[in-house]
Amino acid sequence: MKLVPAVLLSLCLALVAGTAARAQTPPEPAASAASAPEPAASEPQVAPAPPPPSCPQLSSRALSADLKAATAQSQNQPLQLQVQLYDEAVAQWGAAIAACDGRARERAQRNLADSQKAHDALAEKLQSGSQCESAHRDASALQELARGAFSERRFAEAASLYRKSEGMWELAAEQCNGSQQQTAQRRREQSEIDGYNAEFCAPPFERAREFSGKLRNSAAALPLAERQTQSQIGETLWRDTASQCKGSAQELAMNNAQALARERGTPWVSTPLPGAPPPAVVAAAPKPAVTAAAAPGKPATGAAAAVTAAATTPMRQAAAVPIVPLAKAVTPTPAPAAAPEPKLFDRTAGDTRYLGQFVRNDDDTVTGTGRVEWKNGDVYEGPLVRSQRQGVGEIRWASGQRYKGEWVSDHATGRGLMVFANGNQFEGTLLDGQPEGEGKLTYASNDAYTGQIRQGLPHGKGSYVWMSGQRYEGDWVNDKPQGMGKMRFANGNQYEGQLSAGLPHGRGRMVFPSGDIYEGTFEAGKAHGEGKYAWTSGERYEGAWARGLKHGSGVFHWPSGDRWEGVFKDDERTDDGVTIRKGS
Repeated sequence: MKLVPAVLLSLCLALVAGTAARAQTPPEPAASAASAPEPAASEPQVAPAPPPPSCPQLSSRALSADLKAATAQSQNQPLQLQVQLYDEAVAQWGAAIAACDGRARERAQRNLADSQKAHDALAEKLQSGSQCESAHRDASALQELARGAFSERRFAEAASLYRKSEGMWELAAEQCNGSQQQTAQRRREQSEIDGYNAEFCAPPFERAREFSGKLRNSAAALPLAERQTQSQIGETLWRDTASQCKGSAQELAMNNAQALARERGTPWVSTPLPGAPPPAVVAAAPKPAVTAAAAPGKPATGAAAAVTAAATTPMRQAAAVPIVPLAKAVTPTPAPAAAPEPKLFDRTAGDTRYLGQFVRNDDDTVTGTGRVEWKNGDVYEGPLVRSQRQGVGEIRWASGQRYKGEWVSDHATGRGLMVFANGNQFEGTLLDGQPEGEGKLTYASNDAYTGQIRQGLPHGKGSYVWMSGQRYEGDWVNDKPQGMGKMRFANGNQYEGQLSAGLPHGRGRMVFPSGDIYEGTFEAGKAHGEGKYAWTSGERYEGAWARGLKHGSGVFHWPSGDRWEGVFKDDERTDDGVTIRKGS
């Protein structure tokens, strides 16, 4: 019984000694490493920063912002919201500019400028206040109603609506400022013109247009004398119409009258339509200081635009105003005790007044130098020989057209300068008031033609320079590049060869800005038929073309010397062909 405690005591002492020994023994490296906590497991992981948005991503966001802003504007949502959306679009495009380069950067800069312009205009409208915005909206609505009535030939209703829109635009001008006020003033002036034309101009314009249409359709079947009479009636209708119109409608009516005179080739004699009432006399209204219809380079709007659209005479080639024949001077009956006649000659014969250093001839004509005035507003200054313009003189027509140059037997014939009412001008030789021979035509668009002229149109050899940078030198037929010539297009393409109606047609050679060259046949401006195309990379194709595409049998050569022979379709090789290696 006494042994048990002793044994237990010995076991306890051994256990204590082993524990102490283990405490003094350094731990094994592997065990230490295994038991040591891993710092990575106890510390939080930091995610890498995302890359900045790319140029395409920022451009896409900016385009989306632009779309939202434009949609809000088209839906006439509140101005405050529209301004905020364009603010966002401007910011997005600014971020895109910072991240893009090259063409993408240029595109972003253009879009930024457009968005900024739209933002500024809306911000100005917002600053003008709700009354300005409401007045603009109401005036625009009235103007659109008037245009609709005019297009449906409800002229009286259109005139009334135009007058109402004129008053609303005037109210808008009073309630707005800045560009909004200027816009309202311009549209008020245009509404005034459109209302006047709807009431007084449109009905006679329609009559003249209808008569001219019938005359064109039946003229070939009429005897010469009857055709001349009908032409005089048509010109009279257009001239009467011009006296009752304003703005571009008046100019168009006069151009139509002049076109008839040019086709007829004889002076105008007032010939009313049989059975027609005399034209209404319209009191002259004060002319606006600036009218949108008269602004050069801008399309007519409202009633003037509708009248312009209804006409069929082309506007690009301005006809010369017919030369007004001079009336013979009528010898006044002298008073019994008249004083000696002064040196200054001042006499009126019919609708013609002579003022200057003239003398009266035995046949009741006048000779000398001075000024001749007609009641229709035309004025001539220069020499007369037996009441006919002769020598170098200048005439200014009431329409705004003028001519200064040589006269032969009362006809504008010889060298001179003709400035047409539509802004075109010609300097060179003329025959009876019409450009003919050699000269330079400068159009209102600043396009210019130099060369041969026939009946007022480029015809023969000449060169033409467009404002776009396009140039042509070669043959012309009735105002169209046709024949052989050289054309340099605005996009840099250079063509030499045959043309028809202004387009490459026939055999020719086209050099592209990249240096690529096509030589062969063309049709309506595109490679068509047989031709060769050489790329600057060294590849070349010889064979058939259709509408600008490789189409038909042909051979494609690679710079390596290999080639493919076979059939092409719509610019692609087909299964009907074979590749031939160099040296085979």
